[in-house]
Amino acid sequence: MQTTDFTSPNSTTPGSSTPCRQLDSSRRDFLRLWAASALGVGAMGAGARAGRPLGRLVRPGEFDRPPARRLEVLDPALLTLVNRITFGYSRDTYNEAEPLGYDAFLESQLAYEGIDDSDIEARLSGYDTLTMSSQQIYDTYSMQSSVPMAQLVDSTLLRAVYSKRQLFERMVEFWSDHFNMNLQSDVLAFLKTADDRDVIRRHALGTFPELLNASARSGAMLFYLDNYANVVGHAQENYARELMELHTVGVDGGYTQQDVEEVARCLTGWTLYGFGGQLGEFIFYRDNHDVDEKTVLGVYIPALGGEIDGQTVLDSLAYHPNTARFIAHKLCVRFLGYDPPEDIVQSTTSTYLATGGDIKEMLRVILQPEVLLHLSTPKLKRPFHLMTSLLRATQADITLPRFVRDYLFTMGHTPFFWPTPDGYPDSLAAWGSGVLPRWQFVSDLLDGSIPGVSMSLHALLKSEGGTDPGMAGAAIDQILTGGSLPAAEVVKLQQLYEDVSATNPPAVADTFGVGASLPGYQWY
Repeated sequence: MQTTDFTSPNSTTPGSSTPCRQLDSSRRDFLRLWAASALGVGAMGAGARAGRPLGRLVRPGEFDRPPARRLEVLDPALLTLVNRITFGYSRDTYNEAEPLGYDAFLESQLAYEGIDDSDIEARLSGYDTLTMSSQQIYDTYSMQSSVPMAQLVDSTLLRAVYSKRQLFERMVEFWSDHFNMNLQSDVLAFLKTADDRDVIRRHALGTFPELLNASARSGAMLFYLDNYANVVGHAQENYARELMELHTVGVDGGYTQQDVEEVARCLTGWTLYGFGGQLGEFIFYRDNHDVDEKTVLGVYIPALGGEIDGQTVLDSLAYHPNTARFIAHKLCVRFLGYDPPEDIVQSTTSTYLATGGDIKEMLRVILQPEVLLHLSTPKLKRPFHLMTSLLRATQADITLPRFVRDYLFTMGHTPFFWPTPDGYPDSLAAWGSGVLPRWQFVSDLLDGSIPGVSMSLHALLKSEGGTDPGMAGAAIDQILTGGSLPAAEVVKLQQLYEDVSATNPPAVADTFGVGASLPGYQWY
């Protein structure tokens, strides 16, 4: 059973329990200098060893070299779709998508309930807290809060790597950021699992109004943003403010401080059961509710409405045009790029308003082949995405996820650990300078230095024809990206493999490591 202290990263350096293989100095310098120059940063010196951010991660294709030999050319539209709606390209996923074609594969991912996911469910069968109520988790683990925390984080990681319902898992991540809660906040260790299961996962591909309503009644959200303490005469405005700023109309959505105060009054009496047998379950206490009339964003709410006051506010916000725009833009940023085309944002907004916030219908607009293939722009993989994509591409078998989890601490992207309600950022500025921790994870994983993770790089290389003369670089490109690395990077991979393979058997791991550190792999 997991008992890791989740208040800070483990004192043991990630991967340190298995010593890293020592490279000879000439080969080590080649790897370091090539990777550094390719990523647009200087050679790693004292500043890098101290953990300070280095330079920037350049966009793929910013430098040019002669073309490299290629293997199979995959369908570019389908490959783009696989890259955007999954946690990283894998040959297995592409092989599942290819006979279906673009449209049918997308529809199968949207109809996720019909996808057999028994393999990942078997992996998670020992994670007992995932099916427990908050009260049951507390009754069982009140003195071991790290257990439900570890199981939630590790199951999230394993699902991202192994689930066949990849678009669903991407949307679970999206909404977990949107309705962010810090798992380290007091009793959230006991409450967040139910929120993840019954709110985020249940409604991730439903409608936004249903999701918003479930979140507003979630014991975890009521506690995290303090609405449990919102009573008449002493209105607590924290949830009311974040409800508008972060969850619905957005910071520029046209509301005022008076609206915040009125929303808070509407939500007085919305609270949760404490430690009396129904921990975390929603309850409305009429005696704690402000019964007077209110007005929110111009909507008049008559007196004596009781719980309906809060429902009226949620409905008004869920169907507000500014909410439609806010959600549509965030979805377009997630799937298309940091600065999505305005006409697609507008089309997605119109679809939200026409369908009552149907999430699948919005995704159908965003993920049209003519949009995704021609209008999407490169995005830097956030650390969690980088990790899962490499684990997926290399067909890694994870038996001890806690050792992989340690690297998420180091890279600053452990699920449910962002300290503020705005959620992990989805921007280049937030992630573009943290080069060294990314390299460290890639290096340790492909060196075989992470306990509880195994893979067969040699078998993968052989399966893609990489053991044929002159084809190692192209095969590694095929394994990692489906053959989409810039030609210059494939040339360099082949050069590296040839330079070191004659005298150093670990050339395969070294070449995979450099391949996963290149701009073409860091971006997608």
